Order: sequence, then C-alpha cells, then structure tokens
Amino acid sequence: MSLHDRLRQSPVRLGLGRSARLAASVALLAASLASSAAFASPSIGITSDPANGNILVDDRGMTLYRYTPDQPGASSCYGGCASAWPPVLVDAAPLATDPSVAAGLGTAPRTDGSQQLTYQGAPLYYYVGDTQAHQAMGQGSDGVWFVVAP
Repeated sequence: MSLHDRLRQSPVRLGLGRSARLAASVALLAASLASSAAFASPSIGITSDPANGNILVDDRGMTLYRYTPDQPGASSCYGGCASAWPPVLVDAAPLATDPSVAAGLGTAPRTDGSQQLTYQGAPLYYYVGDTQAHQAMGQGSDGVWFVVAP
C-alpha cells in the first residue's frame, strides 16, 4: 500500500473530513437562518419554556433573543457576531398572536439598509445553536444573550 493510500484511510484524515462536513453544515444552517429570516416578516408568538417561562418565538417555533449591549432601536451585532446570532430581518413589523406582543413589535434599520425586528425597542436575533423549534440553547450566553420574555 502506498503512502498516499495510507493517508487517505488514516483516522486523522477521516476525522478532518468529518470536521469539515460539520463546519459546512453549521455554515449552511447559519446561512439558512439568515436567508430565511430576510424579509420574511414571520409571525411572532409566545411559547412556554420549562427553564425560562414564556418566551417569544417565530412562526417556525424558533426562539428569539436580545443582546444586552444593543441600544434601543440599534443593533451592535455585525460580522462574526451576526453569523452566530443572525438578526431577524423583516420588511415590516409582523403579525403577533397576542395583542400585547403586537404592541411591542417594531423595526430598526441596520447598516446595510435592511430592517431588523425589535420588541420594545430591543433588536431581535436567532441563535445558530438552536437547530430545532423551541430550543433555547443561547440563553445566558456570555452573560449578554437572553431569550425574550413577553
């Protein structure tokens, strides 16, 4: 067996292939969340989370987050931050299943000219670590990312 053949079959090479596939999958998920959120104007609802109480979710059941360094009506999450925490982009404030939630929804401009959904002035985000509906894996992340309570 040649060295080339042995390298192709080595566990290190196999591990790198799996790592590359995992990284590509995460990147695809992030792009999917960002592109599906762009100008989608999802409806917003409330769900009960065992660990966090009532929280805001979109029409797919994906948890919405706020970033405490943001100022009211202004996102400070761009670049790598926005890759991990995609902003909820909309073309207008969406419908809400609860009138009290609807009253708090609005939009804020981003530097690229898109509009980001806000709740009570706080820009809203998804978390790429939430791969299924009703997950809240980003809660408390770095002490600055929190689910949004109605």
